[in-house]
Amino acid sequence: MIIRNYSPETDYEEVSSLYKDSSTFGGQFDNNRDSQERLEKLSENKPECILVAEKDNKILATLTIFEDGRTVWLYRFASVDKKATDEIYKKAEDIIKSLGHTQVLVYAPSGNSDFVERYESLGFTKGNDFTAFYKDLD
Repeated sequence: MIIRNYSPETDYEEVSSLYKDSSTFGGQFDNNRDSQERLEKLSENKPECILVAEKDNKILATLTIFEDGRTVWLYRFASVDKKATDEIYKKAEDIIKSLGHTQVLVYAPSGNSDFVERYESLGFTKGNDFTAFYKDLD
């Protein structure tokens, strides 16, 4: 298995499928944030921010590192394979540490025991439940 940077030219279909599939811890696709153009622009500006785990020319996991200098979040962390989950997370953690961070945050749906189990198995501590608000800008 290799962990590599996302390639806009070849990876979008597989990555967006992972985003859309709730069994991958995805199920969160939003065209405003996850369009091919948005992912391409993000990967051009920050090449290491979208990672993929690939084995036998198949993408098994993807993870986006959302970093603004003050804090860092895991975003769109979807996977069909436990080993891929562990390996892509380890690579992300190495990148995050190299950016000078000592903590990483993640949003997960409230009340979903699969998410709790997943992140606790990766060593995360569960914080408080929050509700996200958003507004579409016309």
